[in-house]
Order: sequence, then C-alpha cells, then structure tokens
Amino acid sequence: MHIPDGVLDIKFIAGGFAAAAGLTTLALKKVKRDDIPRLAVMGAFFFVSSLIHFKVGITSVHLTSIGLMGVILGIPSILAILTGLFFQAVMFQHGGISTLGINTVIFGLPALLVYGAFLPLAKKWKNRPFCLSLAGGILAGLTILTAAGLILLIIRFSGDEFTGIAFVFSTAHGMLALVEGVITFFMLRRLLKIKPEMIYAYKTSPLESSG
Repeated sequence: MHIPDGVLDIKFIAGGFAAAAGLTTLALKKVKRDDIPRLAVMGAFFFVSSLIHFKVGITSVHLTSIGLMGVILGIPSILAILTGLFFQAVMFQHGGISTLGINTVIFGLPALLVYGAFLPLAKKWKNRPFCLSLAGGILAGLTILTAAGLILLIIRFSGDEFTGIAFVFSTAHGMLALVEGVITFFMLRRLLKIKPEMIYAYKTSPLESSG
C-alpha cells in the first residue's frame, strides 16, 4: 500500500511532507511518557505485519494494522507509523524516502479517523466488549478502503501513467479490508478481556473486561 519513489510529482511530495510534519507535531503534543511502551510494541507490530504479503489476483497485498494502531495508540499512532515507514523504506526499499511524507498521511489519517470513531463507541459500549470489538473490526476494514482510496486519488491527480495499475491495486484491497477487520476483531476481543488499558480510549472511558 506504499507509494514508491518516482511516481508522484514534486507538488504531492512537498505537500505530503508538510502534512506529515503537521500530523507529527500534533502527535508529539499528545504523547505521554506512559504511551512509549505501547508505541514501541505497536510500531514493531506495524513494521513486521507490513512484510506479510499474500496474492490477490494479479497483484499482492500486505497487512498494515493501521486500524488497530488507531484504536490502541490514538493520535500518537502517527509516530509509530512514521517510524515504521522510514525503516521499511531504508531497510527493504518498501515505499520510498521521497514519498515518506505522503505515505505517512495515507496511513496516518485513516488511523486517526478510526480512533475518532471508536472513542464515542468506547464510552457507549464500555460494558459490551463483543460489540466494541466488532465495531473496531469494521472500522479497521474501512481504514484499508480509505487508505486505498487515498492512493487512487493521489496517483490519479499526480498523472495518468499509473492510474490503471493504481485502480487494480486499490480494488485488491477489498480482500485485505476483510482480513484486517477479522484480525482486529479478535485482537480487540482478547485485549478487552485481559488488558483493556492497552487501548487508548481506556484513558478517557474506562472499559470493563467482562463479557
């Protein structure tokens, strides 16, 4: 789901870095000392999960975990995403340095949207962990579709050369959305039973581990 080097024109590259800088500044203001362990764990999870690829038709997709990142980390998820994308680009040429900013926005914005949508549900369903886990899974699936749509729009307005490829690529992520939704559901279900404080919304609306 990464946009590689050499695809975007300079306007999108510069705009991506500017937007990523704004998101990073916001995340740094929100992060607290006790968030650091969760940031480290989820950053590593994001880095490793993106290396798990599977074929869908003529293309392949990989796990992202951005929905789960948004639920567990909240706004500071931007920091884990930025760090993970940087090391993926440097170590495995997955994505690119020139597109690091725009890729951070593509992954980061959906993660923030999931957090924003999940927070009121955490308040409403604090005693209904199954419903909360199911909602988290659905939101996680929607993040994949949102990120794929952003990629399609960005590449389309950056030039016509890669639009066809981007469309096939985005369509394949419908299957990925289902997979990530299911994974997120089961992970949230487990966390709400054994360690609900891992979830960022727990700080605002304590969740009970019953059910």
